[in-house]
Amino acid sequence: MDLPDVLSPCANVRRTCKLLLESDAKDRSVSIDSEALDALGTTIANIVQSQKQKSGESSSSEVQSLLTEESCVHNLEFAAWDEFQWHYNAENYSRTSLNEHVQHQRFERIALYILVMDTINFCFWPKSNVKNDGQVNLLEYEHLASALKILAEKDDVLDHDCGNTMIAEDSYAFAPQNLIKLTPETFLSMMTPLMPNDVDYVIPNVQERVRLLNEMGQALLTFHRGSATYFIAQSKRSADLMVYHILESFSGFRDTAIDKDGRLIAFYKRAQILVADLWAALGSEKGEDKYGKNLCNFDDMEKITMFPDYRIPQLLRSMDVLTYSQQLGDKVDNKIELEAFCMDELYIRAATVVAVDLLVENVKSKIEKDKDINAVKMDWYLWNLGEQLDRQGKLSPHHRVRTIFY
Repeated sequence: MDLPDVLSPCANVRRTCKLLLESDAKDRSVSIDSEALDALGTTIANIVQSQKQKSGESSSSEVQSLLTEESCVHNLEFAAWDEFQWHYNAENYSRTSLNEHVQHQRFERIALYILVMDTINFCFWPKSNVKNDGQVNLLEYEHLASALKILAEKDDVLDHDCGNTMIAEDSYAFAPQNLIKLTPETFLSMMTPLMPNDVDYVIPNVQERVRLLNEMGQALLTFHRGSATYFIAQSKRSADLMVYHILESFSGFRDTAIDKDGRLIAFYKRAQILVADLWAALGSEKGEDKYGKNLCNFDDMEKITMFPDYRIPQLLRSMDVLTYSQQLGDKVDNKIELEAFCMDELYIRAATVVAVDLLVENVKSKIEKDKDINAVKMDWYLWNLGEQLDRQGKLSPHHRVRTIFY
């Protein structure tokens, strides 16, 4: 089902981000350097095609040196969902009573794991609620994903019957009937022992994270028969419609802002990455069933935009694709927090969405094969590269905003 553009959340992200940059072209604090973007596109295209970079083909030797790091991701394909063994894949789940229906329960459990993960996947960097306290939080995405995986595995093997294969059992930590009863205290008691340590790996803003989990569980119970499978099925294999239904059901995913001129700017970062995670874990580009179902074989993944957060603008700025004003650059480099929804934040996020779309088109125009490059794959590539380079200390600081949206 194709949504009209006026209803399409993905089309509205692209439209509003592009409009913001165009209308504020003369006085915005973030700009896109077309020459640097073209150089990056050339380098990525050559790396993807496993071609040797020719001298002079890129206008930036810094771009080339960054992209040819030995540990760099060398293609624009998704890694396997559990390649890094962070994620729950229900491979050990079994119930003798399910027999051939065991795959349906695996699908439900993985879908709930992903819903939980992406509901609370935001803003890890603050270590306390005291602004600019100088403390560094080492918590990263993989620590969250791995801890949730351990919780999901706790009832993988039980000696009892399982009934409805579209509804998770009471024993499953992420069953909606358990999420609605979750408190900040119980959440921390479950998660903290699974962190490397409780001093340097701190889960910030716990009350808001738990509130969002309560909301998600209640919405599934109230509107979707208590089933993630049923919820996903309503989108009829449309990624765009899946985003629409996520926004409709869960208010915590409604990632929008009003700019200084009273215009709504849409980003929908977590809603779109939730769809991408469902696609990666439970879908197939080849159209094959996963866990007995094809509900996540989305036919329109090209409609999803990149996921505007911290890491990719940090990377693109280090490669000169994004340029910040002196004032904004000083704030970011000195790790001064930006106010949520301020124009600087909106410009950074909107410019990142537009720049990645331009980069996708640039690479597609230069590559001889694999023309099915899209913003999701480009985001995956750039995010992994940014993660690697940041850990090597090769990137300047990222912007900092306290938010639930990324």
